[in-house]
Amino acid sequence: MKRLLIILLLSALAAADASAQCVAGNCQNGQGTYVYPSGAKYIGNFRNGEIHGVGVCYYTDGSKYSGEWKSRYPDGKGTKTYSDGTKRTGMWKKGKPVDDQGNILEEYIAGKKEEQQDDGTNIQSGCLSGDCKNGTGVFAYPDGSKYEGEFQNGKFEGNGTFYFANNDKYVGQFKENYPHGAGARYHADGSVENGEWREGEFVGSSLIESGKIGCIQGDCTDGKGTYIFKEGSAKYVGDFKNGQPHGFGICTYANGDRYRGEWADGAFMGKGTLYLRDGTEVTGYWREGEFIGKDQPIDYQPVFTQPAPALPVDVDIKVWAVVIGVASYDHMPVLRYTDDDAYRFYAFLKSLEGGALPDDQVRILIDEEATRDNILGNVNEIFNKAGANDLVIFYFSGHGLNGSFLPIDFDGYNNKINHEEIAGLFNKCKAKYKLCLADACHSGSLFAMRSGEGEPALTQYYQSLSKSVAGTALIMSSKAEETSLESAGLRQGVFSHFLIRGLKGEADKNKDKIVSVQELYDFIYDNVRTYTGNRQSPVIKGTYDPAMPVAVQR
Repeated sequence: MKRLLIILLLSALAAADASAQCVAGNCQNGQGTYVYPSGAKYIGNFRNGEIHGVGVCYYTDGSKYSGEWKSRYPDGKGTKTYSDGTKRTGMWKKGKPVDDQGNILEEYIAGKKEEQQDDGTNIQSGCLSGDCKNGTGVFAYPDGSKYEGEFQNGKFEGNGTFYFANNDKYVGQFKENYPHGAGARYHADGSVENGEWREGEFVGSSLIESGKIGCIQGDCTDGKGTYIFKEGSAKYVGDFKNGQPHGFGICTYANGDRYRGEWADGAFMGKGTLYLRDGTEVTGYWREGEFIGKDQPIDYQPVFTQPAPALPVDVDIKVWAVVIGVASYDHMPVLRYTDDDAYRFYAFLKSLEGGALPDDQVRILIDEEATRDNILGNVNEIFNKAGANDLVIFYFSGHGLNGSFLPIDFDGYNNKINHEEIAGLFNKCKAKYKLCLADACHSGSLFAMRSGEGEPALTQYYQSLSKSVAGTALIMSSKAEETSLESAGLRQGVFSHFLIRGLKGEADKNKDKIVSVQELYDFIYDNVRTYTGNRQSPVIKGTYDPAMPVAVQR
């Protein structure tokens, strides 16, 4: 994981020809008829390949919208006729009804379930105009995001602009689908990150002084010195031992972050403060580069020593798990590190700390293996093996839309995995303890629409999992209206980082060598909130026993 910045960038498709969905007229700049992947049909105006202007859309559920459109959404004044014959005439914004001040009418939406289905699955997608293989074109995604710029071999390559679903915008150079080179990301809150990007990560301006890298002053072996890291990504000033930062030092990163404090063997170790470029300060204690909290650990020493390993505990509970990580989507923006987080969680389960689960108790499905059929088949197989006193875990890191998880073979409309389907598999299995982990650590993950959505939408999306499965706890990485964050210091999602650490035993507050689901959630919540300056708040739902064990220190 790279930073406290959401990277919503895409695996470019073997781009579909827009004419395959334009069935009549001029769907570039004029009037035409367009058929959505769902089978819904739009008749009206287009601009630069996008539905834009005045038109009418006939949805597959029998409802209809007639009125103004903007950038593929009903936007402006219009009338929605629902399948039950009722109508609403008024203002709309990004497909949602709003009042005269532009506020979304949440209560009205809650009473119109079909509208929620229309919003997320019937947005025009694919290559809207130009050459999306080797040339200049416009490619749109079902979540509302869009890329305009140069393509090479079906990937973003050259100069372009990516419009994020949360109203952020990146303008600059791309390589292999990611911002790479000079560019700027304009955030919806008005802030700007302008400088160099590398494989989707903002690295700022190079810190190379006089063209030199490496040790530029003092003794960088065993003494005090100044060291410039490769490509000018960071500058360290402080103590060294055996050629590594060790002792006290200050490291300034090219992206604007800065750490001041104790080091050991080249990593944050001991007491220190990480100053993030957005003004957030994370002060406390660190161990091997990981933040372990604001309070001084009882084993803290200037020369750090590892605590003694936990004594084995004999608890007769088997753990069964299915781990899913999808990053390289074709019909949704590619996610940068969801696969990495899934591998880390799987590695924990296979480790001695995680119970050293044998192959017949845990499955991992990454990218091309994470198809709809494979996911459902493996969950069914693994969960059916669980006994009455066992724990089953379903971990999903990837995109989602309108009450569903999106596998790798999601084609813009088909192959979603509805939450009800996962709930059914949870209900079917005999296990006493059930844990669902929805890692939304990337913009767009699991929440179809993040901006302007509050707790009511969150409950709607997850009600099938959090309410219909008795004894199941569902832990989500953030509230619906928040953005889940990634950290350069942690090099992974903040939620997944503290999830794994909590399961390893740090969440065991009462020191009984068993981590309960409530202890795990409390640990994740406190640490994620602290680390992100209260900008990300994990959520727990379900009809579960707070004392339900989710990990045991062996």
